[in-house]
Amino acid sequence: MAIEFELIWSKRAEQGYDRIVKHLEEKWTDREVKNFVQETNSFFNTLKKTPNLLQPARARKNMYRGPINNLTILTYRIKPRKRVIELVNIRGARQKPLKK
Repeated sequence: MAIEFELIWSKRAEQGYDRIVKHLEEKWTDREVKNFVQETNSFFNTLKKTPNLLQPARARKNMYRGPINNLTILTYRIKPRKRVIELVNIRGARQKPLKK
């Protein structure tokens, strides 16, 4: 059995996720919000077991980026020696990426 990686949320990722959930709460039903949260939790559980799940980012080593679902984009960094996945950014697919 493979050892799972630990997930660490950056402040930017937490804020992005909260922004998406808040938007869904304002525009969608409680059921759809619950489904989104369950879907993302399921995705994160899979990610912990399969850290190379999304496409590598070209610009940086150990950075990955891609969709969680049709509406949400995730950027994360793998720290293999520490067995940690740092969630760097989560944003809506229709939002422009943040500049560093």
